[in-house]
Amino acid sequence: MTEQPVKKTGGNLKGAGPGRPKGVPNKLTASVKEAIEAAFHGVGGAEYLMRQAEENPQAFMTLLGKIIPAQVQAELTGKNGGPVAVAALDASKLPTDVLAQIMAAKDSTE
Repeated sequence: MTEQPVKKTGGNLKGAGPGRPKGVPNKLTASVKEAIEAAFHGVGGAEYLMRQAEENPQAFMTLLGKIIPAQVQAELTGKNGGPVAVAALDASKLPTDVLAQIMAAKDSTE
């Protein structure tokens, strides 16, 4: 049986080193990020972004959409790790002064 030659198409080839450690950007990516950061600070940093948000809201929102995570994973638990309790309230049976207090509390948290 003859041994097949090793194709050099990527992956972990025989005799190849371990490669770049996971999470370490390549040199080009790192230098491009540094250049972008330098340009960002050169045009005014956060003040520039605030100006762009007002003058070009569509482009600014596109930027936000690219940097904010698309999904957030969360696990909710109730008291002592149990299920989350949900309470129903019939507001029509509450006195008006209680409703006013609830609305005032809601407005103060927004």
